[in-house]
Amino acid sequence: MTLRTHRTLALGIAFGLLVAGTAERPFAQSATARQQEAAREAWQKVPAILTAMGVASGAVVADVGAGDGFLTARLAGAVGLAGHVVAVDVDSRAIERLRARVQQDGLTNVTVTKGDPNDPHLDPSSLDAAVIVNAYHEMVDHQPMLEHLRGALKPGGRLVIVEPVSQTLLKAARDQQVREHVIAARFVEHEARDAGFRIQELLDPFTSRGSVTEWLIVAVPEAGIATETTPDSPTSDETALASPDLRVAFDAFKKRRADASVVVVDVRSEEEYVAGHIPGAMWIDLSDMDSHIEQLRALQKPIVTYCS
Repeated sequence: MTLRTHRTLALGIAFGLLVAGTAERPFAQSATARQQEAAREAWQKVPAILTAMGVASGAVVADVGAGDGFLTARLAGAVGLAGHVVAVDVDSRAIERLRARVQQDGLTNVTVTKGDPNDPHLDPSSLDAAVIVNAYHEMVDHQPMLEHLRGALKPGGRLVIVEPVSQTLLKAARDQQVREHVIAARFVEHEARDAGFRIQELLDPFTSRGSVTEWLIVAVPEAGIATETTPDSPTSDETALASPDLRVAFDAFKKRRADASVVVVDVRSEEEYVAGHIPGAMWIDLSDMDSHIEQLRALQKPIVTYCS
């Protein structure tokens, strides 16, 4: 996975790299590139992203999927010398560009970290906020990545995700959207909740440019959820199923689905079900659920429903 391969989707960002004989100045922006970044800062509402993160002087934050450092540089200015920014990417070439920009811009409060596809390698309970902009749709191992990010946030910390979506693909299946380098907020909401987050705010649309619309989610760690993964056991499974909101942890669901100990029911519209659904899931429209109660009871298995 390359988090930042398509981070600059529809943005037209161009960074000028100096050519031969510039060993002491590995990164420099042309005047055109600076103008393009200024334009991007305006249309992508960077100040609003920083506000959503709750960024303030002295904060410790992470830019996950940082790419060429467009947002990293702005975060560095926002947190000030008393704060710190961890810029994370999994792509080696992006890491080189990040380090070059940090050196050229004199960003002494930035650390560049090479992450893995399933782990950003952030210290536990170290962050006031983390942000992913136009990179989440590239994360194949998004579930463990979200879980690690939750563990890296301090109590009350915020994860902000900003992603593009095309109106023509809004109702398409997740894998179809990802192939086009977009993703709808409904998928990310569901995945964030499975990773132990509570959705604090959703702005959809958040901003737009041409035919591309971007949404923004603010997610906070759900209180009382452990930050380390523990082995599944029948006891913990049954406890999860008996919780007040009757939600099943993602890992527990995968285990139960694999051993066929639950029945999976898709309660979305028929159109959404046909467009893409969990393999083996039954389709029952939520509005028609009452008429299928006896049918489901006869299966004599726990029922797991999903709506996004």
